[in-house]
Amino acid sequence: MAAAAYDKLMTMAVADGDGLSWGAAPGDGGLDHGNRSAAVETTGYAALALIERGDIIGASNAARWLVKQRNAYGGYGSTQDTVVGLQALTRQAVYSQTDVEMNVILRSGEWTRDVAITPANADVLQIFEVPAGTDIEVSGEGRGQAVVQAVRRFNTPEVEIEGRPVFDISVSYGAGSVEVDDLITVSADVTFNPPETVEAGMVVLDVAIPTGFGPVGESLRRMAESEPRIKRHDVAGRKVIIYIEDMAAGETLSVEFEARALFPVRAEAVTSSAYSYYKPEWIGQSLGGAMTVGAGN
Repeated sequence: MAAAAYDKLMTMAVADGDGLSWGAAPGDGGLDHGNRSAAVETTGYAALALIERGDIIGASNAARWLVKQRNAYGGYGSTQDTVVGLQALTRQAVYSQTDVEMNVILRSGEWTRDVAITPANADVLQIFEVPAGTDIEVSGEGRGQAVVQAVRRFNTPEVEIEGRPVFDISVSYGAGSVEVDDLITVSADVTFNPPETVEAGMVVLDVAIPTGFGPVGESLRRMAESEPRIKRHDVAGRKVIIYIEDMAAGETLSVEFEARALFPVRAEAVTSSAYSYYKPEWIGQSLGGAMTVGAGN
């Protein structure tokens, strides 16, 4: 049974110069954000299965593909694929670090670094600042595998957009006065207005619920099922936090759920927000309306 499952898994693998992957076409650097996230997550699970099987070569090739998909911060495009991808890479590192003994030489003009990789430091991240404006040459000798990642950072003039935040968010409760045990519909619309034509990456929508109200769990489940890009939602105090996989420039996304009035109160307006998970300075806020909850009968 296990052998048959392993054989089927390997027949579905895509092998190319980047390693082994599942869910991506050979050499497909043009995967859109959603497909890339799915491929990273699927490949991460496959790598974990190969490690359990004892196929260290296959797992190593899958890990090599995963490494090449990482962003400048070492993660991926969403929370879910980052968790699975890093879990697979961590497990692979545990198996491979005992069989590494090598030197990695970095050269950039007159600047050089000789980095020794041994079982004692194979799981330690080593960071070096390379002189700007020159090519960098990387070579290695010895045995085992090491990961080298180059990150180039630069500044560009900011585009000023007067009166227009990167995320334009509006929140409505559908009523201003209700009675205890009544339901209100919490609606949130968010539009992504980036200063340049880019995707938003993971978007966090933080919807505030007025004092005296509690979200209805079943309506939150319906909300998540109605929008495939909602990857997770949490309730934290009087806030519903919604994780959205991505948004394109100029796109508007709408969500809604129900909240129940729990006790009499005169609630002041509360602030909701939307921001980019990877660029929290990209943020928009909205002040919801005041609410009054009567005692009822």
